[in-house]
Amino acid sequence: MNTSSTDIRSSTIRLLLVTTGVFFTASFWAVVATYPSFFLMNPFENPNPVRAVMLAALMFGWIALAVSPVILFGYFAVGHRWPLKVMPFATLLWPALLLVNHISLAIFEGNWYFGYLLDYPIFFMTDILMPAFLFAIWLELRPHNHPVRNAVARHRAQ
Repeated sequence: MNTSSTDIRSSTIRLLLVTTGVFFTASFWAVVATYPSFFLMNPFENPNPVRAVMLAALMFGWIALAVSPVILFGYFAVGHRWPLKVMPFATLLWPALLLVNHISLAIFEGNWYFGYLLDYPIFFMTDILMPAFLFAIWLELRPHNHPVRNAVARHRAQ
């Protein structure tokens, strides 16, 4: 067998990156499919224009978090560096917008509306755990001399 251990490790790392991206994306879409009324709506049906814009931003945020893992990990796995520049924004947009939304609801309606996390604990995964895990992965992969970055860069150079 002429394959070196470096090549095997590089191909394994690429496969793990893609699999991780697929897992996170599929998990988010499974929650969307289970609770479509929470995610799929026309934000501009809301009579308050400020609230409608907030709901539209929230839709953009959850879609970004739902599709970005498979795209970013896929491109990173084939040696592109730009996904690491985009990952923190794609990862944190949804929870940041949720926080802004809950603060605005508390200010204007007097209710934080965090009860959904207790009623539907699966939303801990989409709203807190998934962004936290993706951000932790980004923090780990960020250094330029990280072995995973070097392994996928070797693949791109071939």
